[in-house]
Amino acid sequence: MTARKVALIAPGQGSQRPGGLVDLPPVAKAWFDRASALIDIDLWQAGLDWSQEQLGRPSTLQPFLVAWGMSDFDAAQGVIAEAGEADFVLGHSSGQNTALVLSGALDFDDAIRFAHERGKHLDLGCETEPGALLALAGVDQSLADEMAAATQLQIANYNAPNQFVLGGPRAVAEEALNWADRRDIASVLLRVNGAFHTELFARSDELSLPLIDALPLRDGFTPLIGNARGQLIETAAELRDELRDQYTRPIHWVAALQTAYGQGVRRFAVIGPGNAMAGLVRRFGTSVDERPTIVRLNQLR
Repeated sequence: MTARKVALIAPGQGSQRPGGLVDLPPVAKAWFDRASALIDIDLWQAGLDWSQEQLGRPSTLQPFLVAWGMSDFDAAQGVIAEAGEADFVLGHSSGQNTALVLSGALDFDDAIRFAHERGKHLDLGCETEPGALLALAGVDQSLADEMAAATQLQIANYNAPNQFVLGGPRAVAEEALNWADRRDIASVLLRVNGAFHTELFARSDELSLPLIDALPLRDGFTPLIGNARGQLIETAAELRDELRDQYTRPIHWVAALQTAYGQGVRRFAVIGPGNAMAGLVRRFGTSVDERPTIVRLNQLR
């Protein structure tokens, strides 16, 4: 097995910041304009002017992240070798929307429409079941499990061997900060509009099933690695299974990175806003024999 395979990684919600578009390469505006015309929202202006809460609405943020990811990927073509050499594609949470395009499983226009329409269902979940996500750092799983049981939150993300995200009703998550503080556990509320990947989004996931069934996915794409259990995804049918119940079940990101590593990936190329994905790969790298290389496609300006 070749020990230098490449995986592309696209981040999900929470990686963005208001005004962050000023850091994008010149090709970006065309991608945002194309996406904006499809959903009748000026995503470029939203990225420049909207507040964190406004931009964080899933129906806006999810297509926004697809446009951002494709901007980074486009700018890196012919400049960074890894941009054209991906053996696998991973999307963290809603980053799977971008991964659909990067892998060749779905056209950009269809991905934008899907991200927007599914985002409307997630908007509903945010409004009817107000929730929050709480990140824990420097803890092992037994302590994350203990905290979840004690506070009645759910583990939403298994992000790294020592990094977990818990989610649930906002009032409960805010009170859990005190629980963590009393035990000297580093914790912070994430910049998201809801408790994604918990049971609070059961209705949203149910409403999205017809959208997933209707997606014009095609086979023959670059293999993806799923969030559900870190499984290899090589057919459209397997991809639909990954998209179902996506925001109700937790993200098993460590398992996804382990699968990539087991397939021979040693170079992870990161696109999209923020540094979170590079940080998680770096944390993962401390648990394996040969530390992977992180290539930032999102630093071309």
